[in-house]
Amino acid sequence: MPPIAFLHTHVLVVVLFLILFAIKAVLLLLNKRAALDKMRSKTKVLDMIFGTLILLTGGYLLFLYNGGIPTWLIIKVVLVLVAIPLGIVGIKRENKVLTVLALFIFLYVYGVAETKSLAMDKDGASAGNSATATPEADAAETGDAGLSQSESAQEGIVASMSEAQLANAKSIYDQLCANCHGADGAKGTAGAANLTGSNLSLNDRINVIEEGRGLMPGFGEQLTEQETEALAAYTITLKKTN
Repeated sequence: MPPIAFLHTHVLVVVLFLILFAIKAVLLLLNKRAALDKMRSKTKVLDMIFGTLILLTGGYLLFLYNGGIPTWLIIKVVLVLVAIPLGIVGIKRENKVLTVLALFIFLYVYGVAETKSLAMDKDGASAGNSATATPEADAAETGDAGLSQSESAQEGIVASMSEAQLANAKSIYDQLCANCHGADGAKGTAGAANLTGSNLSLNDRINVIEEGRGLMPGFGEQLTEQETEALAAYTITLKKTN
């Protein structure tokens, strides 16, 4: 199963787990103990399955992660490991304080996962991850073209390609990359970089395509050297100029 399938499974299971937990938390806070006991009895097996799947799929995605693991992701994992047993104990003992605390942790973790920022600030996410990024990765996130090739040099690379090469590269992109990056390069699924603002040089793009980064797998063994270079050049065409 490809990483993106594991990611979708992980997100689905997390959402279902949160919905069930939130309903039980509301019943507890409203002192609807009879309804809570009934729901706990009916969802006991589901809670175990969802909790196990969250840990298994999350652990596997962490195992697949290429490059340095960002701080937000490490803290997210730690908080999940704390919140799951805390929530289970809170509901089981009908402890409102523990239950509410676990609910807030779950919601915070979900926000961190969506924004990739401990402050839940998408605009500041790149700065929060800079400690584990390379200088070229920083250039992609901050838009510092001084660390990569000039725009004119990159435009020259693309201009030197024939229409057939670009068409073939686009076909490869649509097949391997569009699912996460989007047809326009701005989709951002599974933490995929926004290619419309990336200033990575051609060589660094080639390296990322070959070796992978984050949840993105490497395609070095799947593509020829020429295909990799053409694909890297094609991604430059997705960059939006100000």
